[in-house]
Amino acid sequence: MWARYVPAVALAGGLIAPSAFAQELANPSWAAMPDGEAMAEAYPVFAYMAELDGDVILQCGIAADSTLSLCRAVEARPAGLGFDRAGLSVASLFRANPARVDGETVPSQVRFAVRFRMPALEWAPPWTGPEPTPEHLAAARAVVEERAAWDMRGPESFATMDLDVDVDREARVRAIVLAVKAEFLEQEIEAGALWTARLFTPEQIAEASATGEDPPPPPDDLSASAGDAWDRMGISSSQRLRQLYCAEFDCPTLPLPSPHAAADQ
Repeated sequence: MWARYVPAVALAGGLIAPSAFAQELANPSWAAMPDGEAMAEAYPVFAYMAELDGDVILQCGIAADSTLSLCRAVEARPAGLGFDRAGLSVASLFRANPARVDGETVPSQVRFAVRFRMPALEWAPPWTGPEPTPEHLAAARAVVEERAAWDMRGPESFATMDLDVDVDREARVRAIVLAVKAEFLEQEIEAGALWTARLFTPEQIAEASATGEDPPPPPDDLSASAGDAWDRMGISSSQRLRQLYCAEFDCPTLPLPSPHAAADQ
């Protein structure tokens, strides 16, 4: 479930506001920005699972070498989902050209928006290979059921995963995640069993069951086309997460007003 999930990176902390005496650049000239991979790694975990976009406004000082320093998050939307911390975690990857007066660099600061946006879903070509026999599918299902049970109780399960949400809503958000996981568990097992049986032989499945080790991964294009049922299930579960979360917490319309949008996921 939520196969497009990517882990969040370490978060920046201990940051204070830049000097009020620094000149604020109305139209900053950007020398560098974080790339798409860095933005994806910083995406807050639960927001990614629920396919929720977010914005954060940062205010930073600009050093003489164009690096940003003393950054603080002015505002984040939606609040509580970690977009403020995610924005701060990529602040060190920005470079803004400082203000210059008479050819000399002067203290300056910048206020800008960082946009986190879910990537557009690209559907893989439909599966055109042979379908597994009932016996083959049953063997695959047994392995997938065992792995699914581990996912629910193991050390990296959703019961213990850091979801990147604020502390005051963490317990409720975790309850929503576990409820949706349970709601879609049977669909997840069915989709996972079909994917496994399409891509691996009965002998490979038997060995995986005996050793607990996965067989060599198939080519990406083949793997993607075999997972059509998995994709449909993942979209439905993300929609359900978003529905339950937004029924209890604020999910405002984006984008957040800002003088400058510097980066997008």
